[in-house]
Amino acid sequence: MKILVTFALETEFAPWRKLRTFRRVGGESHALYEAQIGEAQVKVALTGIGSENARRALRSVLLFAPDIVISSGLAGSLKPVHGLGQILAATAVRDVQGNRQIESDPALLDLAANHGVRRVEMFATVEKIVHTASQKRRLSFEADAIEMESFSVLSEAKAFGIPAVAIRSISDDANEDLPLNFDGIADEQGHIRFGKVIGRLARVPHRLPGVLRLGRQSRRGAENLAKFLDAFAGSLAAHGSVPAAVPEVAAV
Repeated sequence: MKILVTFALETEFAPWRKLRTFRRVGGESHALYEAQIGEAQVKVALTGIGSENARRALRSVLLFAPDIVISSGLAGSLKPVHGLGQILAATAVRDVQGNRQIESDPALLDLAANHGVRRVEMFATVEKIVHTASQKRRLSFEADAIEMESFSVLSEAKAFGIPAVAIRSISDDANEDLPLNFDGIADEQGHIRFGKVIGRLARVPHRLPGVLRLGRQSRRGAENLAKFLDAFAGSLAAHGSVPAAVPEVAAV
């Protein structure tokens, strides 16, 4: 079985690389890695931040013809019940900008839930980083968590007729403001420009403890996700069947 897992950033993927030996197998603007996990051939694509970068990456890496696609990485909680480090699987993903939604594959959702993931109703894919708890509260009426790539990943998988699921780990809780303005920190390929982050932080050094705290939370979320994905990939191959294709994108 061939499984494609996507992350936006290397930092989200890093704990899995420590847990399992991946080798780089290609990709220029979008790095691509590979590992054998049981009977599963697993490829990981780093798409860069944002919907458009995810869409471009998927159109390239789906030529690998995976049997299953998993959109993964970190997310911000919109509801207090979803705490730091919790892994969520979304029944559907909503494109906030385009007012559309797409469903995850039901069989993949069931398998994820059997592995201890919390199944939730909705992820919201947003175009810009949501910085404040007040913004999160407004979005909480339409989703459980926010992220920036899953709608594009699931949509491109659907176009190729490949079943897909959105699974994310919580890095910041619903009542938490982000400690720094992260707008504009990524380049056109969605890669973080760390020099820009450091320069921005230098202007507000009192924010450093908050940035370090967010880093610890993100690392914890990514580590939890790595353990889950490693077990889940092996289980998918052992399961021995490919679920039905993702349902159609629907306007709402």
